[in-house]
Amino acid sequence: MSHPGRLGFGKLYTMFAPPGFSCLGCGKWTRHSAGDYGYPELCPSCAEAIPWIRDPRCPVCGRGIGCPDCTRGDWAQHRPFIMNRSAVTYDERMRDWLGQYKYRGRERLASVLGRMTVQGYIWLEQEMRRVTGDRRWRIHIITYVPVSPPRMRERGFNQAEVLAAAVAGKVKMPLLPLLQRTRDTEKQSLKSRSERLKDMRSAFAGYPEGVRRLGNLIQNGQGFRNGTRFGQSQPLRLLLVDDIYTTGSTAGACGARLHDICASIGVQAEVYSLTWARS
Repeated sequence: MSHPGRLGFGKLYTMFAPPGFSCLGCGKWTRHSAGDYGYPELCPSCAEAIPWIRDPRCPVCGRGIGCPDCTRGDWAQHRPFIMNRSAVTYDERMRDWLGQYKYRGRERLASVLGRMTVQGYIWLEQEMRRVTGDRRWRIHIITYVPVSPPRMRERGFNQAEVLAAAVAGKVKMPLLPLLQRTRDTEKQSLKSRSERLKDMRSAFAGYPEGVRRLGNLIQNGQGFRNGTRFGQSQPLRLLLVDDIYTTGSTAGACGARLHDICASIGVQAEVYSLTWARS
């Protein structure tokens, strides 16, 4: 029988061992954090397994592998956005992370996904500065894909808005709700590409309050570096944020409405799409 005043090895280890945590990615208990990667909520294995898209193969949609969709006739000629860039490939691990966040209440993942999306924007900005030769190239306004009121009530948040807020906070640019859903669309993952494109055409409209704020912002020159004003000679660069890019149907429908909104207040638009993941 052990002495009542003597602590066993197990209790001593618990008292003096470094604290551990449950990895937000895999759920396993670990004493090692991926803080050096910028993700202290993850274990090193999960951080190392993030499928970053550092070198997109498709210059339009940002896919990490070959993409036949972006060369198709009407889409290639009349696409309402300049390009899409995504932070990561939507593999099984990323699918699980997003499912945990959106449907299983793991709201702490919002910060992780947000920082990943910020990295995607940093790469987009670096690419555009390299392509244009303009070292000061940057987005002017950030907006996001809206969800329908029923989805908002059901989920309690709009994941695209959360990701957009993370980017806006990092790059210090205005975040405006410029769009609203005119109707709820059926589950897009069950549809073909052509069906998605057709279904999304009339799903969005301008959000009056957001459009009013945009008009005031442009008129007053507030929120822009050096008080920049925009007109026909300089397009207004809009960044549309969403969680996943699949066929581009959502980005296309929203991009078309953003062009309409800018035309209604007398400015020319350039729309760029940024998503957390590319499927």
